[in-house]
Amino acid sequence: MKNLTTLILIAFTFSAYTQKYVDTNDPRKEEIKSLLSRGNDLNGFGGSDLRIGDFKGERGLLAGAYGGLIINRRYLFGVAGYGMVTKIEFDGTVPGQEDPKSLNLHGGYGGVLIGASIAPKEVIHVTIPVILGAGAFEVVDKNFFTNNLADSEFTIENSVFFVLEPGIEVEFNISNHFRLGFGASYRYITGTELVNVDDEDVTGTAGMISFRFGRF
Repeated sequence: MKNLTTLILIAFTFSAYTQKYVDTNDPRKEEIKSLLSRGNDLNGFGGSDLRIGDFKGERGLLAGAYGGLIINRRYLFGVAGYGMVTKIEFDGTVPGQEDPKSLNLHGGYGGVLIGASIAPKEVIHVTIPVILGAGAFEVVDKNFFTNNLADSEFTIENSVFFVLEPGIEVEFNISNHFRLGFGASYRYITGTELVNVDDEDVTGTAGMISFRFGRF
């Protein structure tokens, strides 16, 4: 009888331990970790930046704005948009005309912004932003209508395109709500269908300066 009681106690103890192990180690009961889970720290951010790069062999300036969410003070998710603010002038061809003519390139792009900051609490740290989206270019003849003094411009051709632009920035924590960054990016453009401009003419590196505001 004593041996039976001992065996029952051992079996009960082993059963209780096994159940506890299953309850605490069952992968089906573990919380799935994700960037958007309720336990994460979510804050908003917004800002603007300037990017200088080459388009059709000419140096051009892009101005843009962006905004979104900062997750756990490290990951960035948002949207961004950029447009040309300087005149890009080049010699091209106009349909129906044989001689080269001075033309202008206008355009911009935008899309999803994702990124991550390395050691974001340090005064000086690194941020890696990536833009994935689309845009449009148009080639304009600014003197197409020679007899119209009010408006002589005419769009010769236009096209949409796909853009992927990864970058890297060195950021400075100016205050708890303001960061200043300096860096570079590589703008990869594909899908342009223009006579005067191809993908290689608008693909290339750019220098940038950014101003970001938020709760960091």
